[in-house]
Parts: sequence; structure tokens; C-alpha cells
Amino acid sequence: MIILRRNKKIVELYPIGPAKGALNTKRVPLFYSYFKLQENDGKIRPYRFIIRQDNVETIKMPKEAIKIMRKQNVLLATKDENIEKMLDSLNIPYKYTHICRHCTFEGNITLLKKSASYKLYDEYICKSCAEDEIHRIMKLRGYKEATFPNFKKLLDKTHNLEKVLKVFDPKFNPIKNEDLTLYDKITVKKHKYPKINVNSLKIPKKFKNILSKKLKHLLPVQILALQAGLLEGENLLVVSATASGKTLVGELAGIPKAMNHKKFIYLTPLVALANQKYRDFKKQYKALGLKVAIKVGSNRVKAKNELTIANKSAKNADIIVATYEGLDFMLRSAKYDELKNIGCVVIDEIHMLGEEERGPRLNGLVNRLLTIFPDAQLIGLSATVKNSKQIANNFKMKLVQYDQRPVPLERHLIFTKNEYEKNTLLAKLAKKEFNTKSSKGYQGQTIIFTNSRRKTHSITQQIQKRGLTAAAYHAGLSYSKKVKIEKDFANQNISTVVTTAALAAGVDFPAAQVLFETLRMGNKWLTNNDFSQMLGRAGRPTYHDRGKVFLLPEISKEYDNESEEEMAMKLLESDVDDINVEYTELDSYEQVLADISSIKNPDIRNLESKYKKLETPVLFDDVINLLYDKKMITTHKNNESVVLPTRYGRAVSMSFLAIPKADYIKKHINQDPLLTVESIEAFDSAYISNRLVTRIAKAIKTNVSTRLFADSTRTILTSGEVLAKLDPQYVDKILAMQIDFMDCKCKERPFCRCLEKNISHKILRRRLQGWSPNRISKEFMSLYDIHIYPGDIFTWLDQAIRTLEAISRIAYAFNNKKVSDNCNRLIKKIEQGK
Repeated sequence: MIILRRNKKIVELYPIGPAKGALNTKRVPLFYSYFKLQENDGKIRPYRFIIRQDNVETIKMPKEAIKIMRKQNVLLATKDENIEKMLDSLNIPYKYTHICRHCTFEGNITLLKKSASYKLYDEYICKSCAEDEIHRIMKLRGYKEATFPNFKKLLDKTHNLEKVLKVFDPKFNPIKNEDLTLYDKITVKKHKYPKINVNSLKIPKKFKNILSKKLKHLLPVQILALQAGLLEGENLLVVSATASGKTLVGELAGIPKAMNHKKFIYLTPLVALANQKYRDFKKQYKALGLKVAIKVGSNRVKAKNELTIANKSAKNADIIVATYEGLDFMLRSAKYDELKNIGCVVIDEIHMLGEEERGPRLNGLVNRLLTIFPDAQLIGLSATVKNSKQIANNFKMKLVQYDQRPVPLERHLIFTKNEYEKNTLLAKLAKKEFNTKSSKGYQGQTIIFTNSRRKTHSITQQIQKRGLTAAAYHAGLSYSKKVKIEKDFANQNISTVVTTAALAAGVDFPAAQVLFETLRMGNKWLTNNDFSQMLGRAGRPTYHDRGKVFLLPEISKEYDNESEEEMAMKLLESDVDDINVEYTELDSYEQVLADISSIKNPDIRNLESKYKKLETPVLFDDVINLLYDKKMITTHKNNESVVLPTRYGRAVSMSFLAIPKADYIKKHINQDPLLTVESIEAFDSAYISNRLVTRIAKAIKTNVSTRLFADSTRTILTSGEVLAKLDPQYVDKILAMQIDFMDCKCKERPFCRCLEKNISHKILRRRLQGWSPNRISKEFMSLYDIHIYPGDIFTWLDQAIRTLEAISRIAYAFNNKKVSDNCNRLIKKIEQGK
């Protein structure tokens, strides 16, 4: 084949070989040649024919050019009247083609098929050159190579390199060009399921009446659960996306049993979620005459604006809403009287099995329920995970899996240059979504995920400055503040909630849009499962027509030798991971002791058989031997194969104590219990105020951590050189901090634990003087410029109560009534604040 192309005053001639396989293939011509055209006697002919080969130019007779063109197929790469006249007059047939002009710069020829070519201004180029140009611009703009797949995807979608390059333009407006920021769409595939009317279900009529007010027909995941034997008592693991209708699956199994005098237990991981579900059940099923009780392991501190939950007896309750720890406490206490005749247990958020701390405890709890209540129906509700079949098999459950989202989801990717641009875009995206109404009549609201509490407030302020209603939401806020934000969001009084990734599991805001300000949770990158669950918050079928997710990685921003751009691409291209229960050595001791404390007269061979199915770092015999050595278990006097908890062992198990903490309490049982609390559960959520951080950073010309207990912060606060650079008012605050909390003789100072212990000491003493968490928080800010959230003080005081209860139980186990009574007295004072 011969390619002819006009290039200014010359006609270039490229012999590129046979036609077969020539399309979209980069070829090196046999040689490069060109000729000029001249008109003789009204005919256009070649003249001055030159062949260039090995950088040597040879002049040939013009008739050689004609000879070459006669022998092969001729393709015109450019429309040119004179070339066409020449070929027509010589009776040389020809066709038109497109070639990649960029390839010719390097001496190559690529014939283009239009459907596989890429537009750049007024021409088309080949895929290889288009990709090379993207690589060149990426390098110029400082993008990591890992982001290339995103631009390649956009190139393949648009076949327009010009549009792709537009994204790199400093003036590019992603808000107005969502077609260019769109990474992909997760659509909803319609499956044909039988239409099942609520009124046709085999459940009590009164329950039907309540359900029919909420929905007429069952959703797909509910239909699948019915088909798997939900109403026949089958144990099920129900795996589906957020807002797909999993919760009702549990209620369909549990409420009819509760109406038939069997207990329905609903388990959640968090106190706030348990309290919400408790309120919902009381309201929804009041008409059925069902009594609802709540069992949580905390929230007994009485304080203004905080949630106080009194655990009441569940003996006469039809429905028990509990946290995992709340129910596990009852089992470890062997208080089965309150749990007689269990009909159904629903374990919400069972994918928490993959969490480092909760996983082993939840796994142990579910297995204990299967052992102690073999006739109860167990329903696990889980977000999408990879190894759902394995989890179902582990718990002898049938798997019910529905992998479709309730609404379509758009996933977008915007690369940002700096924090200012990122905050500006967050505000603009939130504003645009809030100005969009769904077909159901709801404005689009936004959840922004970030990785620190401080940033929730700073981002909220940036959004508010741009005229939008927004609120920071995190665990440090008081209960009343959190409830107000939740209500304001539900009533569409605020457009945006900015929250931490760590609180994602507890956030139940019906948002249309989720924005990722960062891809970290604290100082760690998000896992694939975290990411999947967080983006699953975007779009609710009751409110929205679709969900939207935006990732806003900052170019070249790195953590742990990995950039935000690289992590964004990894997460977008990822699937969910397996969840595995990972036991530490201490977890192994705790769970075997919990089994011995919970199960009536457990046979050691059964315990060993169950234990061997787990992946643990310590042998069963070693676990048992240690528990014997610690005098936490003993052998049944009439049956050597039966192991029983000692009073001390049960006290340790009921208190959820790790072995080292139990050892410490036992060893220091006669010291002031408050000193024990300060030693093993020191307060660890304090921050330097923003104004002090700003002053220090300005003085030493470097970034400063806001975390008070960070090693870098301790170094700064004890540096005379730093103090010399600060204004007197800030020096006074730091000196007060040193005198009150860091005045110790420890060799490790300032890296010893005296700072945490002394701050814990002050919080406890103030509480015993009747101070509220809010008042304590204000004093720390006033005297030391230390920022402590009232909600964190509340939570820690609750933990302090649990530690005092542990000390009391252990003291009582050793007949030390004096210490036990003292602990109980302190508990009441901390609870009441007086």
C-alpha cells in the first residue's frame, strides 16, 4: 500500500506494506519519499522525486514515482484536488483514508478506523499517540502514573482527546463538566421477582396492619429471605446494600414470635443505634401491646445534653434491643432467667466481624448464642462482603444475597491542587446538589467524610462562609447536639453534614451525595470494605432518584509513601474484601473464658473442638493452662471434663477485661480505685486549641499536631526554645500545663504516661465535685488552652464507671467488701455528678 499526503508544497509518499492488518497498526514505511507537482500541457505530473533512506537523500526520476504508485494500492490521507487530478489522468485508482499525523512526526504511519480514533481539535489521532499525550500532560502537571487509568477510561468513553486534556486545564470547572469527572455508573438491574403483597404474608393480622402503612409490597431482598425460609424459622445471613430493606427482614421474623410470647432480641454495635431502634420499636409496636427493653453496656452518667440509659430487667420484655456487649454481658453473667424462651435474635451489622476489637467478641457472642439457645432463629444482617458464603457456613445460616443497589449510583473523581480548591469544590458540590430536587420532592443533601474532628469543624466553617447550612458531626459532640443535627437533616433544614470516616457506621443520614474530602480514616487509608459501605450512604429509594459520590484527592499529597491519587484509583477499581476474624493471644484467652462463664457446665472437649475451628495464635491447651494458672477457672468436682469459672474468672469475663488489666487490678486491689482507673483507662482524647496550635506553628515555622498526647506535641510543650518565641499569655498556659500535668521525675519525661494520668485525675476529681462534662471542658480550655469535647468526657466517665465495676467485682470475688463498697460509692457519685 502507498500513502500519499499533502504537506505544504510537497506530496509525501509512504510505502507501508500489505493491506492486511494495516488498520490501527503503527507501521514503519519502507522508506520516506516526496515529490512536487507541476503542470505540463494541462496535465499534472510529479517532478523532482526524492527518496530518503538511512538519512541519505537520492534524487530519482519522476517516472519512478509513477511506477511505484501503479504497482500498489494508493490511499490519500488528505483531500487534494491536484493530487486527485494527477492520479485520474494516470488512471491510478485511489481511496481516501485517515492517518495519525502525530505518528508521522516519528516517521511512522498508522491508518485510522474512525471508530478507533481520537479527536484532537480538527484531526484524528491514534490511541497510542493520544495516550502518550495524556502521559506527557500528566507528568507536566505533577500527576502520579497510577491515575492514568482514569484518563484512559475517559478517553475511551469520549474518543475525544481534546475533552480529556480539558480536565488538566487550570481553569477547568468540574461543577459544570460532570460528564468529564464521571468515573462510572453503577446501575440498577431489574430482576423479575414475584409481587408479594404484605397482606398475603402468613403473619398476625395486627402486624400486617402496621406494616401496610409503610409499604404495600415486599422489596427483592425481603422476597429472597421469604423464599429461604424466613417465616419457617431458618437461620439466615442476609447480605445487601444500605437501604435495601434488610431491617424489615429481621422484624418479619422477630415480631410474630414476640406476639407469640417468645422473645425477639435485636442487636446493634453502637449505643446510639440501639437507642434509636429502641425508640422506633416502642413507637411502631405499641399498638401490638409489646413491651420493649434496652440493654447497653454504658451511658449511665447523668449530664445535661447527654443520653442516659437505665438498664432495666428484660425478664418481662417481649422485645430486647441491645448492643453486642449488652447481651454478651448477660450471657457471661449466666443470667438466663431474663432470657428464657428466645424466639429470634437479629444481629445487625454482622460484618463488624472484620473489626480488630469487635470482631473476636462478636464471633464469640454469635457462637455462644448458637450453643446456649439452639432453638432460637438467628438472622445476621450484613453489608456486602466478599466471603459471605463462608460466614453463613460458619454460623450454620442460609445465605440470602441481593447485590443490587436500591438506586443508581454515579461515582466521580476530581483531582484537586490544594486544600483551598478542595474546600471550594466541596461547598459548590453541596450547593449544587441541595438546589436539585428529586422526583419525590426532596432536596439533595450531602455527607462529607473527613479524617479528623478538627477538620469536620474547619470544613463546616468553609461551607457556611459560602452561604450554605452545614453541621460538623462526630463522637465528641454531646448527645443533644447530635440529635438536633439528625433532626435538622431529616427535616432538610441543613444541606450538609461533615463527619469522620470513623463514625460512618453510626451515621444514618438519608443523603443523596457523599463527598470524600480524604481517603483516610484517622491516620490509616480506608479499606475497600470501609469505602464500599461509605459510598453506599449515597441515595435512598424513598427520597432520591440516584446517588452521587465524589472523590477529591489532592495531587501529590502522600501518606505512608502512597499518594491520594493512587489510593483513589485503587478504591474505585476495588471490590469488597473478605472479612476475617483475627484473634490476638489476649482475644483467645478472653473468648475461651467467656464461653466457660456463659455455657452451663461446658465440656472441655466441646470447647476444644470449637476452638480448633478458629484461626488463633495460641494453642487451646496453652489457653486453658494459663486460665488455670491465673485461677480464673477450675474443674468440676464430680466431672473432670467439665470446666467452671471461679468467682474471679467470672468477674473478669463479665468486665470484658484483658488478662493484663485483670492482673493489674488484682495486684493493686487495695489501692485507691481511682488511681487504678487512671492507670489502666487513662483519658486519651485531648487536643491543643486551634489558636495555640496556630501560634506555635507560626513561631517554629512548621506544622504542629493538634493531638495533645502525640510525641511531637510533648516535645514542643517542654521546649524552652519554643516557649521563648511565644507571647506571654501562651507561655502562661503551657507553664500551667507543665506544672499541673507534667511535673514528674520520670526518666522518660515527657514521653511517660503522667500527662494522661494527671488529666484523667483532674477530670475524675471535678466530676466527683459535681461538675458536668461541659463545665470540665470549659475549664481545660480556659486554664490550659486544651480542647476536650464534652462528649469525650462523658464517654470516658462511662468507661471509668465500667472499670470501677470491674474492680468492685474482683474485690467481691476475693471477699474484699470494703473495696467493693467503695467502688460502688464512687460509681454512684460519678453517675449522679455529686
